[in-house]
Amino acid sequence: MRRLFKTVSPALAALMLVSCVNATVDARHGAIVKSDADLRREDVADYMTYLRLKKGAGPLDQDYILLSYRVIGDMVRSDLIAGKPERVRVALRDVLNYHPSAQLRPAIIHEAVEHELMNTESLWVTDGSIPYDYVLDVELGEIPIKNDDAAEDKALSVMLILSDAKGEQVGEWFGFLKREKGGMSWY
Repeated sequence: MRRLFKTVSPALAALMLVSCVNATVDARHGAIVKSDADLRREDVADYMTYLRLKKGAGPLDQDYILLSYRVIGDMVRSDLIAGKPERVRVALRDVLNYHPSAQLRPAIIHEAVEHELMNTESLWVTDGSIPYDYVLDVELGEIPIKNDDAAEDKALSVMLILSDAKGEQVGEWFGFLKREKGGMSWY
């Protein structure tokens, strides 16, 4: 670097330094310049915090995760699950996205739902390699909102469908989140 400054005129060297002020160079990969979004993503330790910082007009993964947690709470408190003397073994099969306008990552929501299920005292989540009592499907979607002038036309929805080992449905739980007209957050 010193050799460069000795061979280049001071005005050109100053120009080069000023041009580098707004760029960030990742020293691990040589001269790779990173964007502000990349740096923000790396600075934030967990993905959920990054999603909270990102301001998008549409629903985010975290909105569906929050709603899924609420519906899981309803499921765990139901008589079907809460009345059992031992933990109920559940295999989480699918997280399906029926939301046509959202840029969602069902795999991230699947991991969050699985983690929340494992943190309950009533359920034991299995991968299917050991016998399970029930299979759980999670369906993400949107529903129309009518007769509420203060809310957007569409709301987020999550449905949990619990089936026994034979494939027969034994339980269903549903929840939705609305958004105030022109607002950013869901309630």
